[in-house]
Amino acid sequence: MLKQVYTDKNVLEAARERIAYIFDEFEDIVVSVSGGKDSTVLAHLALTEAHKRNRKIGIFFLDEEVVYESTVKQIEYILSLYPENTIPLWVQIEFHLTNATSLNESQLICWEAGKHKIWMRSKKPFAIQHKPWDPATETIRDKVKGFGFYDALENFQRYKSGAAFLIGLRATESPNRWRAVTKNPGYKNIFWSTKKENTYNFYPLYDWNYHDVWKYIYDHKLQYSKIYDYMWKKGMPMNEIRVSSLIHEKSFKALVELPEFEPKTYDKLLKRIKGISIGNLYGKDNKLLRCRKLPKNFKNWMEYRDFLLETYPDPEKKAIFERRFAKHLNNNYVARQQCRQLILNDYENNLPIDNKPDPRDEKIKKWREIL
Repeated sequence: MLKQVYTDKNVLEAARERIAYIFDEFEDIVVSVSGGKDSTVLAHLALTEAHKRNRKIGIFFLDEEVVYESTVKQIEYILSLYPENTIPLWVQIEFHLTNATSLNESQLICWEAGKHKIWMRSKKPFAIQHKPWDPATETIRDKVKGFGFYDALENFQRYKSGAAFLIGLRATESPNRWRAVTKNPGYKNIFWSTKKENTYNFYPLYDWNYHDVWKYIYDHKLQYSKIYDYMWKKGMPMNEIRVSSLIHEKSFKALVELPEFEPKTYDKLLKRIKGISIGNLYGKDNKLLRCRKLPKNFKNWMEYRDFLLETYPDPEKKAIFERRFAKHLNNNYVARQQCRQLILNDYENNLPIDNKPDPRDEKIKKWREIL
Protein backbone atom coordinates (compact mmCIF):
# COMPACT_ATOMS: atom_id res chain seq x y z
CA MET A 1 0.00 0.00 0.00
CA LEU A 2 1.30 3.46 -0.92
CA LYS A 3 2.08 5.69 2.01
CA GLN A 4 1.90 9.47 1.88
CA VAL A 5 4.68 11.29 3.71
CA TYR A 6 4.19 14.94 4.64
CA THR A 7 7.09 17.38 5.03
CA ASP A 8 7.41 21.05 5.94
CA LYS A 9 7.81 21.94 2.22
CA ASN A 10 4.99 22.51 -0.20
CA VAL A 11 5.08 20.91 -3.65
CA LEU A 12 6.16 24.12 -5.37
CA GLU A 13 9.21 24.54 -3.13
CA ALA A 14 10.12 20.88 -3.63
CA ALA A 15 9.76 21.13 -7.43
CA ARG A 16 11.96 24.23 -7.58
CA GLU A 17 14.63 22.44 -5.54
CA ARG A 18 14.47 19.40 -7.84
CA ILE A 19 14.80 21.53 -10.97
CA ALA A 20 17.69 23.51 -9.48
CA TYR A 21 19.43 20.20 -8.68
CA ILE A 22 19.00 19.02 -12.29
CA PHE A 23 20.56 22.29 -13.51
CA ASP A 24 23.50 21.71 -11.17
CA GLU A 25 24.06 18.19 -12.50
CA PHE A 26 23.38 18.48 -16.26
CA GLU A 27 24.55 20.78 -19.05
CA ASP A 28 21.96 19.59 -21.59
CA ILE A 29 18.36 19.89 -20.31
CA VAL A 30 15.22 19.25 -22.36
CA VAL A 31 11.62 19.80 -21.26
CA SER A 32 9.04 17.61 -23.02
CA VAL A 33 5.83 19.53 -23.63
CA SER A 34 2.43 18.46 -24.95
CA GLY A 35 0.47 21.70 -24.73
CA GLY A 36 -1.34 20.47 -21.62
CA LYS A 37 -1.49 22.13 -18.21
CA ASP A 38 1.18 19.97 -16.54
CA SER A 39 3.86 20.44 -19.16
CA THR A 40 3.07 24.17 -19.33
CA VAL A 41 3.77 24.52 -15.59
CA LEU A 42 6.91 22.39 -15.82
CA ALA A 43 8.23 24.40 -18.79
CA HIS A 44 7.63 27.68 -16.94
CA LEU A 45 9.44 26.42 -13.84
CA ALA A 46 12.42 25.18 -15.88
CA LEU A 47 12.62 28.29 -18.05
CA THR A 48 12.49 30.51 -14.96
CA GLU A 49 15.49 28.63 -13.54
CA ALA A 50 17.28 28.83 -16.91
CA HIS A 51 16.67 32.58 -17.02
CA LYS A 52 18.14 33.00 -13.52
CA ARG A 53 21.28 31.12 -14.57
CA ASN A 54 21.52 32.63 -18.05
CA ARG A 55 21.28 29.12 -19.53
CA LYS A 56 19.49 27.71 -22.56
CA ILE A 57 17.30 24.62 -22.43
CA GLY A 58 15.45 22.63 -25.08
CA ILE A 59 11.66 22.69 -25.35
CA PHE A 60 10.73 19.43 -27.09
CA PHE A 61 7.36 18.94 -28.78
CA LEU A 62 6.69 15.83 -30.87
CA ASP A 63 3.96 17.13 -33.17
CA GLU A 64 1.29 14.50 -33.93
CA GLU A 65 -0.33 16.80 -36.53
CA VAL A 66 -3.86 15.72 -35.50
CA VAL A 67 -4.09 17.93 -32.42
CA TYR A 68 -6.25 20.84 -31.31
CA GLU A 69 -5.37 24.21 -32.81
CA SER A 70 -5.38 25.38 -29.18
CA THR A 71 -2.50 22.97 -28.53
CA VAL A 72 -0.47 24.52 -31.34
CA LYS A 73 -1.07 28.00 -29.93
CA GLN A 74 -0.06 26.79 -26.47
CA ILE A 75 3.28 25.44 -27.73
CA GLU A 76 3.91 28.74 -29.49
CA TYR A 77 3.15 30.52 -26.22
CA ILE A 78 5.59 28.35 -24.24
CA LEU A 79 8.33 29.08 -26.78
CA SER A 80 7.67 32.80 -26.40
CA LEU A 81 8.02 32.90 -22.58
CA TYR A 82 11.82 33.20 -22.43
CA PRO A 83 13.03 33.12 -26.06
CA GLU A 84 16.56 34.05 -25.03
CA ASN A 85 16.72 30.89 -22.88
CA THR A 86 14.86 28.55 -25.25
CA ILE A 87 16.10 26.10 -27.86
CA PRO A 88 12.97 25.12 -29.89
CA LEU A 89 12.85 21.38 -30.56
CA TRP A 90 9.53 21.25 -32.44
CA VAL A 91 9.68 17.89 -34.24
CA GLN A 92 7.49 17.42 -37.33
CA ILE A 93 8.59 14.12 -38.89
CA GLU A 94 6.73 11.15 -40.34
CA PHE A 95 5.57 8.52 -37.84
CA HIS A 96 2.58 6.21 -37.48
CA LEU A 97 -0.29 7.02 -35.15
CA THR A 98 -3.11 4.61 -34.33
CA ASN A 99 -6.51 5.70 -35.66
CA ALA A 100 -9.16 4.17 -33.40
CA THR A 101 -12.05 5.42 -35.53
CA SER A 102 -11.57 3.36 -38.72
CA LEU A 103 -10.80 -0.25 -39.58
CA ASN A 104 -9.96 0.69 -43.18
CA GLU A 105 -7.41 3.37 -42.29
CA SER A 106 -6.22 2.17 -38.90
CA GLN A 107 -2.94 4.08 -39.04
CA LEU A 108 -2.25 7.72 -39.80
CA ILE A 109 1.19 8.65 -41.07
CA CYS A 110 1.65 12.10 -39.55
CA TRP A 111 3.18 14.64 -41.94
CA GLU A 112 3.13 12.04 -44.74
CA ALA A 113 5.14 13.10 -47.78
CA GLY A 114 3.03 13.89 -50.84
CA LYS A 115 -0.04 14.71 -48.76
CA HIS A 116 0.90 18.24 -47.76
CA LYS A 117 -2.29 19.58 -49.35
CA ILE A 118 -4.41 17.81 -46.73
CA TRP A 119 -2.10 18.24 -43.73
CA MET A 120 -3.87 19.81 -40.78
CA ARG A 121 -1.51 22.79 -41.16
CA SER A 122 1.84 23.73 -42.67
CA LYS A 123 5.09 22.79 -40.99
CA LYS A 124 6.92 25.40 -38.94
CA PRO A 125 9.93 26.87 -40.79
CA PHE A 126 12.13 26.38 -37.70
CA ALA A 127 10.87 22.83 -36.96
CA ILE A 128 12.98 19.68 -37.12
CA GLN A 129 11.47 18.25 -40.31
CA HIS A 130 13.77 15.25 -40.84
CA LYS A 131 14.99 12.60 -38.43
CA PRO A 132 18.12 14.04 -36.79
CA TRP A 133 19.53 10.62 -35.89
CA ASP A 134 21.32 8.09 -38.09
CA PRO A 135 18.64 5.91 -39.79
CA ALA A 136 21.02 2.95 -39.61
CA THR A 137 20.79 2.95 -35.81
CA GLU A 138 17.03 3.55 -35.65
CA THR A 139 14.94 1.20 -33.51
CA ILE A 140 11.29 0.23 -34.08
CA ARG A 141 9.17 -1.51 -31.43
CA ASP A 142 6.51 -2.93 -33.72
CA LYS A 143 7.45 -3.91 -37.28
CA VAL A 144 3.76 -4.44 -38.14
CA LYS A 145 2.82 -0.90 -37.22
CA GLY A 146 6.01 0.73 -38.43
CA PHE A 147 7.83 3.71 -36.97
CA GLY A 148 5.45 5.01 -34.30
CA PHE A 149 5.04 7.73 -31.67
CA TYR A 150 7.09 6.00 -28.96
CA ASP A 151 9.75 5.06 -31.51
CA ALA A 152 10.12 8.75 -32.35
CA LEU A 153 10.42 9.59 -28.64
CA GLU A 154 12.98 6.87 -27.93
CA ASN A 155 15.15 7.61 -30.95
CA PHE A 156 15.13 11.34 -30.25
CA GLN A 157 16.18 10.72 -26.64
CA ARG A 158 18.97 8.42 -27.79
CA TYR A 159 20.09 11.13 -30.22
CA LYS A 160 20.29 13.61 -27.29
CA SER A 161 22.85 11.47 -25.47
CA GLY A 162 23.66 12.61 -21.93
CA ALA A 163 20.67 14.95 -21.66
CA ALA A 164 18.21 15.28 -18.79
CA PHE A 165 14.61 15.11 -20.00
CA LEU A 166 12.03 16.78 -17.75
CA ILE A 167 8.54 15.29 -18.02
CA GLY A 168 5.33 16.58 -16.44
CA LEU A 169 4.08 13.20 -15.25
CA ARG A 170 2.07 13.28 -12.00
CA ALA A 171 1.69 10.14 -9.90
CA THR A 172 -1.79 11.09 -8.62
CA GLU A 173 -3.29 10.71 -12.10
CA SER A 174 -3.22 6.90 -11.95
CA PRO A 175 -1.45 3.94 -10.27
CA ASN A 176 0.23 3.20 -13.62
CA ARG A 177 1.77 6.66 -13.68
CA TRP A 178 2.94 6.26 -10.10
CA ARG A 179 4.67 3.02 -11.05
CA ALA A 180 6.17 4.63 -14.17
CA VAL A 181 7.75 7.35 -12.04
CA THR A 182 9.01 5.31 -9.10
CA LYS A 183 9.54 1.67 -10.12
CA ASN A 184 13.11 2.06 -11.46
CA PRO A 185 15.01 4.86 -9.67
CA GLY A 186 17.44 6.34 -12.18
CA TYR A 187 20.01 9.09 -11.76
CA LYS A 188 22.00 8.55 -8.52
CA ASN A 189 19.10 6.43 -7.25
CA ILE A 190 16.68 9.40 -7.25
CA PHE A 191 13.20 7.83 -7.13
CA TRP A 192 11.59 10.60 -9.23
CA SER A 193 13.86 9.76 -12.15
CA THR A 194 14.35 6.84 -14.54
CA LYS A 195 17.23 5.83 -16.80
CA LYS A 196 16.62 5.61 -20.55
CA GLU A 197 19.72 4.05 -22.15
CA ASN A 198 22.04 7.08 -22.43
CA THR A 199 19.69 9.75 -21.01
CA TYR A 200 17.62 10.28 -17.86
CA ASN A 201 13.96 11.19 -17.38
CA PHE A 202 13.05 13.39 -14.41
CA TYR A 203 9.56 14.01 -13.00
CA PRO A 204 9.77 17.16 -10.83
CA LEU A 205 5.96 17.44 -10.54
CA TYR A 206 5.39 13.80 -9.60
CA ASP A 207 3.74 14.66 -6.24
CA TRP A 208 1.55 17.53 -7.50
CA ASN A 209 -2.23 17.30 -7.58
CA TYR A 210 -4.29 18.95 -10.30
CA HIS A 211 -5.28 21.65 -7.79
CA ASP A 212 -1.60 22.53 -7.42
CA VAL A 213 -1.20 22.80 -11.18
CA TRP A 214 -4.17 25.14 -11.62
CA LYS A 215 -3.12 27.28 -8.65
CA TYR A 216 0.34 27.74 -10.20
CA ILE A 217 -1.22 28.73 -13.53
CA TYR A 218 -3.46 31.25 -11.76
CA ASP A 219 -0.76 32.69 -9.49
CA HIS A 220 1.68 33.19 -12.38
CA LYS A 221 -0.98 34.35 -14.85
CA LEU A 222 0.00 31.72 -17.39
CA GLN A 223 -1.88 31.10 -20.60
CA TYR A 224 -3.39 27.62 -21.00
CA SER A 225 -5.25 25.70 -23.69
CA LYS A 226 -8.81 26.98 -24.07
CA ILE A 227 -9.98 23.39 -24.53
CA TYR A 228 -9.88 23.10 -20.74
CA ASP A 229 -12.45 25.89 -20.46
CA TYR A 230 -14.71 24.23 -23.04
CA MET A 231 -14.50 20.87 -21.27
CA TRP A 232 -15.22 22.47 -17.89
CA LYS A 233 -18.29 24.24 -19.29
CA LYS A 234 -19.51 20.89 -20.66
CA GLY A 235 -19.54 19.56 -17.11
CA MET A 236 -16.48 17.31 -17.20
CA PRO A 237 -14.86 16.72 -13.76
CA MET A 238 -11.67 18.72 -13.28
CA ASN A 239 -9.55 15.62 -12.64
CA GLU A 240 -10.69 14.08 -15.97
CA ILE A 241 -10.08 17.11 -18.19
CA ARG A 242 -7.18 16.33 -20.53
CA VAL A 243 -5.77 17.64 -23.80
CA SER A 244 -4.08 15.17 -26.15
CA SER A 245 -4.25 13.67 -29.65
CA LEU A 246 -7.67 13.33 -31.27
CA ILE A 247 -7.71 9.85 -32.79
CA HIS A 248 -5.85 7.18 -30.81
CA GLU A 249 -7.58 4.52 -28.69
CA LYS A 250 -7.39 6.50 -25.45
CA SER A 251 -8.52 9.90 -26.73
CA PHE A 252 -10.92 9.48 -29.67
CA LYS A 253 -13.85 10.48 -27.43
CA ALA A 254 -12.67 14.08 -27.88
CA LEU A 255 -14.13 13.92 -31.42
CA VAL A 256 -17.65 14.12 -29.98
CA GLU A 257 -17.23 17.74 -28.89
CA LEU A 258 -14.61 18.76 -31.45
CA PRO A 259 -17.08 20.39 -33.92
CA GLU A 260 -18.34 22.54 -31.05
CA PHE A 261 -14.93 23.36 -29.59
CA GLU A 262 -12.93 23.84 -32.79
CA PRO A 263 -15.09 23.54 -35.93
CA LYS A 264 -12.22 24.39 -38.30
CA THR A 265 -10.04 21.67 -36.78
CA TYR A 266 -12.88 19.18 -37.21
CA ASP A 267 -13.35 20.12 -40.88
CA LYS A 268 -9.64 19.63 -41.57
CA LEU A 269 -9.64 16.31 -39.74
CA LEU A 270 -12.54 15.01 -41.85
CA LYS A 271 -10.46 15.56 -44.97
CA ARG A 272 -7.27 14.21 -43.42
CA ILE A 273 -8.28 10.68 -42.34
CA LYS A 274 -11.18 8.23 -42.47
CA GLY A 275 -13.49 7.40 -39.57
CA ILE A 276 -13.67 10.87 -38.02
CA SER A 277 -17.43 11.22 -38.50
CA ILE A 278 -17.91 7.79 -36.85
CA GLY A 279 -15.87 8.95 -33.87
CA ASN A 280 -17.93 12.13 -33.69
CA LEU A 281 -21.26 10.26 -33.75
CA TYR A 282 -20.39 7.27 -31.58
CA GLY A 283 -17.34 8.30 -29.52
CA LYS A 284 -19.35 8.16 -26.30
CA ASP A 285 -21.93 5.61 -27.37
CA ASN A 286 -22.08 2.69 -24.93
CA LYS A 287 -22.88 0.12 -27.63
CA LEU A 288 -20.31 0.95 -30.26
CA LEU A 289 -16.84 2.36 -29.60
CA ARG A 290 -16.96 2.20 -25.82
CA CYS A 291 -18.32 -1.39 -25.68
CA ARG A 292 -20.23 -0.92 -22.46
CA LYS A 293 -23.56 -2.28 -23.65
CA LEU A 294 -24.04 -5.44 -25.69
CA PRO A 295 -25.75 -4.94 -29.08
CA LYS A 296 -29.19 -6.59 -29.25
CA ASN A 297 -28.26 -8.98 -32.06
CA PHE A 298 -25.93 -11.00 -29.82
CA LYS A 299 -26.58 -13.33 -26.89
CA ASN A 300 -23.38 -12.50 -25.04
CA TRP A 301 -20.02 -10.74 -25.40
CA MET A 302 -18.30 -13.94 -26.52
CA GLU A 303 -20.59 -14.24 -29.51
CA TYR A 304 -20.06 -10.57 -30.35
CA ARG A 305 -16.26 -11.00 -30.07
CA ASP A 306 -16.32 -13.98 -32.44
CA PHE A 307 -18.34 -11.96 -34.96
CA LEU A 308 -15.93 -9.00 -34.78
CA LEU A 309 -12.92 -11.27 -35.11
CA GLU A 310 -14.40 -13.15 -38.06
CA THR A 311 -15.16 -9.92 -39.94
CA TYR A 312 -11.93 -8.07 -39.04
CA PRO A 313 -10.66 -6.67 -42.38
CA ASP A 314 -6.88 -6.83 -41.88
CA PRO A 315 -5.59 -10.47 -41.94
CA GLU A 316 -2.17 -9.59 -40.46
CA LYS A 317 -3.61 -7.76 -37.47
CA LYS A 318 -6.40 -10.32 -37.12
CA ALA A 319 -3.74 -12.98 -36.52
CA ILE A 320 -2.26 -10.84 -33.72
CA PHE A 321 -5.66 -10.69 -31.99
CA GLU A 322 -6.20 -14.44 -32.43
CA ARG A 323 -2.85 -15.29 -30.84
CA ARG A 324 -3.48 -12.92 -27.93
CA PHE A 325 -7.07 -14.05 -27.29
CA ALA A 326 -6.04 -17.73 -27.34
CA LYS A 327 -4.20 -17.07 -24.05
CA HIS A 328 -7.25 -15.50 -22.38
CA LEU A 329 -10.12 -16.95 -20.39
CA ASN A 330 -13.34 -17.38 -22.32
CA ASN A 331 -15.96 -15.46 -20.37
CA ASN A 332 -18.15 -12.39 -20.79
CA TYR A 333 -15.94 -10.15 -18.65
CA VAL A 334 -12.83 -10.81 -20.77
CA ALA A 335 -14.75 -10.95 -24.06
CA ARG A 336 -16.18 -7.44 -23.57
CA GLN A 337 -12.64 -6.09 -23.28
CA GLN A 338 -11.60 -8.09 -26.34
CA CYS A 339 -14.48 -6.53 -28.29
CA ARG A 340 -13.23 -3.10 -27.33
CA GLN A 341 -9.73 -3.90 -28.56
CA LEU A 342 -11.09 -5.14 -31.89
CA ILE A 343 -13.33 -2.12 -32.46
CA LEU A 344 -10.57 0.34 -31.53
CA ASN A 345 -7.88 -1.41 -33.63
CA ASP A 346 -5.84 -1.97 -30.48
CA TYR A 347 -3.64 -4.78 -31.76
CA GLU A 348 -0.75 -3.07 -29.90
CA ASN A 349 -2.45 -3.91 -26.58
CA ASN A 350 -2.45 -0.31 -25.33
CA LEU A 351 -5.72 -1.10 -23.54
CA PRO A 352 -4.57 -4.27 -21.76
CA ILE A 353 -7.17 -6.91 -20.91
CA ASP A 354 -7.87 -7.87 -17.31
CA ASN A 355 -7.76 -11.63 -17.84
CA LYS A 356 -9.63 -13.09 -14.87
CA PRO A 357 -12.88 -14.93 -14.04
CA ASP A 358 -16.05 -12.93 -14.53
CA PRO A 359 -16.66 -11.01 -11.26
CA ARG A 360 -20.41 -11.20 -11.88
CA ASP A 361 -20.31 -14.99 -12.03
CA GLU A 362 -18.22 -15.10 -8.88
CA LYS A 363 -20.74 -12.87 -7.09
CA ILE A 364 -23.71 -14.99 -8.21
CA LYS A 365 -21.92 -18.16 -7.09
CA LYS A 366 -21.22 -16.62 -3.69
CA TRP A 367 -24.84 -15.59 -3.13
CA ARG A 368 -26.13 -19.01 -4.22
CA GLU A 369 -23.93 -20.60 -1.57
CA ILE A 370 -25.21 -18.18 1.07
CA LEU A 371 -28.87 -18.55 0.11
